[in-house]
Amino acid sequence: MSKRTLLIKDDVIGERSELGSKLILGFLSTLKSCSTYPKSIFLLNRGVLLATSNQDSIEILKDLEKLGIKIYSCQTCLESFGVLENLQVGKVGNAKDTLEALLESGNAISL
Repeated sequence: MSKRTLLIKDDVIGERSELGSKLILGFLSTLKSCSTYPKSIFLLNRGVLLATSNQDSIEILKDLEKLGIKIYSCQTCLESFGVLENLQVGKVGNAKDTLEALLESGNAISL
């Protein structure tokens, strides 16, 4: 496991389309087969929807969590989208959690 942090800011990659949804699911699913994993994944903005309302991504994130990857969803974002009570994987995080992880990791990958 690396010290890297993965920052996911949307529930799609690229445009909001079926392709964008397939790309983010493919990216997360492929991460399971990589030889190195990030230490943590932080879901911000629409990225929190991956842990609350998309059953396919929820299952993938649960698999990643079983591999030891810590999953955090932004509390402010969850509240803004009205989905705080729907969180199905990971923990509720805040700005301090995110900043500490980013500063400690030395390397962050942002999507």
